[in-house]
Amino acid sequence: MDRFLRAFSTFVIRNRIALLVVIILITAFFGWQCTRLTVNNDMDTWLPERDRTAELIRQADRDFSSNDILFCIVEFDEGVFTAESLGLIREITRGIEGVGGVFNVTSLTNIIDIRKTEDGIEVGELVQTIPSNPRQIDELREYVFSKETYRNTIVSPDSRYTAVLINIENSVDAVRVAEKIFRVVEQRAPDHPHYFGGNPAIIFFMNFYMMDDTRRLVPVILVVVSIVMALGLRSVTGIVLPLCMVVFSITITFGLMPLFGFSANILSPPVAVLLIALGTDYAVHYYNHYRKQQDATRSTSEITVPVTMSALTTIAGLLTFSTTKIEVLNNFGLELAWGLGVAWVMSLVLMAIIVSFFRVKPVEEEEKKARTYLFTRAMEKLAAWIHDHAKPVLAVIGIVVAFMAYGITRITTEIDFIGQLPGDSPPRVGCNILVDHFSGMYAFNAYLRGDIADPAVMNRMNYLENYLRSEKDLAGFTSINALVAQENWLLNGVYAIPETRQGVSNLWFLLEGQEVLKTFVTPEKDKALVNSLARESATTGLRALAGRFEEFLAANVSGEILTVDPALLGDEGKRALQDIRIGEAARQIAWLAGYYDRQASIDGSLLAGRLAEGIAGLDERVDMERVWQDLRQYLDEETVEVLPPQAVDRMLALVRGHWAMRPGPDVRPALERAAIESGAMGAEDAAVTADGLIGRFDSSLRLQRATAMARSFDDLLGPALEKDEDFGKRFRGLLWELLSDRPVLFSKQAASVAGLERAVVARSKVKVDQAGMPETIRVVHRLLIRSQIQSLALAIGIVFLMVSLANRSLRRGLASMFTVLAPLICILGFMGIMHIPLDMGTVLCGSLIVGLGIDGSIHFVYYYHRIHAGGIPKKKALQLTMAHVGRAVVTANGTTLAGFIVLLFSNTTAVKNFAKVNSTALFLVTLAVLILLPALVSVLHLDGAGESDQGAGERKEGLAA
Repeated sequence: MDRFLRAFSTFVIRNRIALLVVIILITAFFGWQCTRLTVNNDMDTWLPERDRTAELIRQADRDFSSNDILFCIVEFDEGVFTAESLGLIREITRGIEGVGGVFNVTSLTNIIDIRKTEDGIEVGELVQTIPSNPRQIDELREYVFSKETYRNTIVSPDSRYTAVLINIENSVDAVRVAEKIFRVVEQRAPDHPHYFGGNPAIIFFMNFYMMDDTRRLVPVILVVVSIVMALGLRSVTGIVLPLCMVVFSITITFGLMPLFGFSANILSPPVAVLLIALGTDYAVHYYNHYRKQQDATRSTSEITVPVTMSALTTIAGLLTFSTTKIEVLNNFGLELAWGLGVAWVMSLVLMAIIVSFFRVKPVEEEEKKARTYLFTRAMEKLAAWIHDHAKPVLAVIGIVVAFMAYGITRITTEIDFIGQLPGDSPPRVGCNILVDHFSGMYAFNAYLRGDIADPAVMNRMNYLENYLRSEKDLAGFTSINALVAQENWLLNGVYAIPETRQGVSNLWFLLEGQEVLKTFVTPEKDKALVNSLARESATTGLRALAGRFEEFLAANVSGEILTVDPALLGDEGKRALQDIRIGEAARQIAWLAGYYDRQASIDGSLLAGRLAEGIAGLDERVDMERVWQDLRQYLDEETVEVLPPQAVDRMLALVRGHWAMRPGPDVRPALERAAIESGAMGAEDAAVTADGLIGRFDSSLRLQRATAMARSFDDLLGPALEKDEDFGKRFRGLLWELLSDRPVLFSKQAASVAGLERAVVARSKVKVDQAGMPETIRVVHRLLIRSQIQSLALAIGIVFLMVSLANRSLRRGLASMFTVLAPLICILGFMGIMHIPLDMGTVLCGSLIVGLGIDGSIHFVYYYHRIHAGGIPKKKALQLTMAHVGRAVVTANGTTLAGFIVLLFSNTTAVKNFAKVNSTALFLVTLAVLILLPALVSVLHLDGAGESDQGAGERKEGLAA
């Protein structure tokens, strides 16, 4: 090995000019490559490729651009409802609509509006023309606040803020589109405060603050590192040379990134800063050793092994991040590992080349000068004291480590993307406004794949939406099923999905051409979202939200929806099915009651009991006069041809006489004859009229039965819910569904019904999953925990193996690892005790500290073993090691610590937490190398059981140098 190292150092010195030219050319090439580097802080791209949940999230985003929603909030001191404000909102809306890549803009002026008219319903924009007088403005205000789809969605309750929701195509660069939108808003509303929210805004400003970090922090760290090295090495050359190594390393590292398709991200500034701090370590150790030897060839051959081991162990620790499935962490480890690899090579090759040109000072002069340094004397005294008190020192350290280990159990996680930005940044301010005055910012969706136009599928979509309303932190619901149900409410007085495909198609047809449909249903009608917005932004709340929905889906939802005919069941099956239907209706009523009155707390079992009582003897409580009035209106106004009064009376009498048996086959021919004999229509029109009359009777009777049932709940619901029209229409719609003779259920819900198979009249296939930010955070949380455990375990194992093999001693390997593990346990415990969360920054601390912290212990053990094996007594060898290696360790770790401290001034929270934890950890590692490791060396026999103070008896010459 020694022969190889001498040959290597000789080769470098002999070919120094050629090697220098090659290094400069390579660096110049990668410097040009740096100009091709792109930026990507899109959280979706950080998720793993082959993770099912992550793929579902991405698929939902591809289908609906569900994660590329940009919110623009405009503030009006005079309020939103003025002609000037409404005109400005329309101008902003049209300006944003003209931006390429935007496929839907929803604002107060153009949001979809479904109104009842004399001829039926009309679907259009909310504000067709800007109101011109106070009365019209007041009417608009009252109308907007009467609709739950508008209030807290596009206008705040105090009318001070309005929100514009912008959907950006998934196929374009959302950040570039967002930047154009920012300019549009700034140009049109320069005098009105405006804010932004949503993923595109977060990513845009994350990119901005990342570049700002790079511009501010890199020059600062260069200055700070220079000061630290000046204090440690007391040499201008010792400052300039390591910094030269770093410049080469950073240039090559960032130049390599575009070649491999890597983009800069939120952790790129830490990569640059850490390359400055860490990249100087190897050069500092080389230069420190060179000052002793004053010979480039000899210095290179002697320092190659410890520097190589330091580099390889650090690189190994960083490469363990390749096991994580979070791309940003994976890339961080690879980029920093590559950069340190370059710094390692440069420290051995380029440093040797440069110092070989210098004039060599006399060794005696350097050593004599070193002896006068206060630091050297302090290190020698500390080493002697630790040698004499090694066991008490180890005992105290053991107690401290055991105490800190308790804190590990209290570590929490935090993946708050918006929380990464400064508190006064536009997205943070916008997020606060959206949470405090609107429905929230983070999308949370039920993602369905199947025949969305199938009434059974849409029925279950309503069921899922009702469940989501039970979550107190969700609001801002939008879906195709809600629009169809609202149309049905306006046309037929029932807030529910029509039970026939034709009924759904007729209502859907009225919505065709509305751009907003693209945000929750595909043109092929095979995929859909039930959209909501989460007011919560903290990781714990969002993760719990996603967890509860997953549990709900697992317990209640299956891949098949059944339409059942209860008449085909036996008595036992009918009773079981009825109990299930009543129970499900009671649950949904309780969910809705809790949503519309957060103070309400209604027992589901009490509701179920009241429903069962209400169904029994229901027909006696039905107001049949309303039914007959409805049928007369149909015959008077809605038939194909106008019927004479006598025919109308005759047909009504036929229905009245048979209503208890429900008009069926026996009544139909009589109704047709009555219509034909009136002379007003032929046989074909008469058949249509008879069918329509029977259908109207069934729907009107069912509606009145639902109304009668609803009256029996007045004492349970309370005054707030009684007055709430939105709750009332949904509540009566649920009762209407309960009275259906063709109930719709997920197969899992009806699995316990005896004889179910023979009663199933239709089956609908569907897949239901969740998508949106809460589920994204849950995935990232799971991967963060796994990444921490995997990378830390791998780093410890790999580094321990490498150190033990390199030193050919298990004891020396253990001593080195203990020096790192003790501060590692302390810093993890510190995180738990101080409530510092495990996030995108702090998750890096474990394996990073293992890799970085082992450097000093490697140099310490290597130097100590070399001089002690040469015959120098243990205590003296320990003093010499502390004096020589201690300076390099303090200087090297000081530069790294300085880098971490500079990162505390980053704009982003993750980087600040990363710096806070790692700076503390590195400080502890330095103390461990200077205190714990000497104590371990004093107690353990690192050179074998026969180790003595006289060493191994080898020659002493030159070894102490």
